[in-house]
Amino acid sequence: MAKNIKWIKVDSVTGVSEATTKAKNGAVNPNLSGLTQTFDWGQYQYGTADDSVSTDDSNHIHEITDAEWISDITGKIQEFVRTWKVVVYEKELDLRKQELGTYADSVYASASGYKYEAATAFLSSATANAGLTTEAFYRGTTVNTVATKIKANHEAYITKDAKISGLRGLYSDRIDGILAGIDTSTVAKALTSYVGIHTSEKVGTDESSEDVNVGYYNPSQLATRYEYS
Repeated sequence: MAKNIKWIKVDSVTGVSEATTKAKNGAVNPNLSGLTQTFDWGQYQYGTADDSVSTDDSNHIHEITDAEWISDITGKIQEFVRTWKVVVYEKELDLRKQELGTYADSVYASASGYKYEAATAFLSSATANAGLTTEAFYRGTTVNTVATKIKANHEAYITKDAKISGLRGLYSDRIDGILAGIDTSTVAKALTSYVGIHTSEKVGTDESSEDVNVGYYNPSQLATRYEYS
């Protein structure tokens, strides 16, 4: 049999927890027979040790139940979920600035609404309104050229905007589903659930023919997913 142990590292010489006193000689795991670490959260490490070992709550070395360990695993997963829900929108904003910034006040804004409608109408019927005719005159080009640019730039913006929204939504939906997928029936299955939220998936191949992988749930590489999608 083995005990579930939760501990904070100790000074390598004094054996005193670094939570109590700074480990001047370096921090190490406590000297417990059969100690094996399989999880961590904050300062605490988690694992098992031989059933014969003695714990010391005053030195931040605790024996814990399966239920307590599962609760902490779940807590750390919930922490990632909260963080990723914020990060996905931060990364979306960064990506919008990168991909759509040049459209913000010029191309898209000027090509939206009536100008886009006028451009598409001209390209389908060759009937130009006063706005297109005037812009083409002062620009020193043809109405067809102006209309084509307005249409192309507007639709490029819409496509990029929709792609960014879709990929952000993909991550949001996946993150929202994490907690429902946690298996808390045993410590081992809870640990497997924790590892599972850090899996990656291939989204493409780079110029060196190497696989490009990004987090399945972790949205920190949203821009990379966008690039290779």
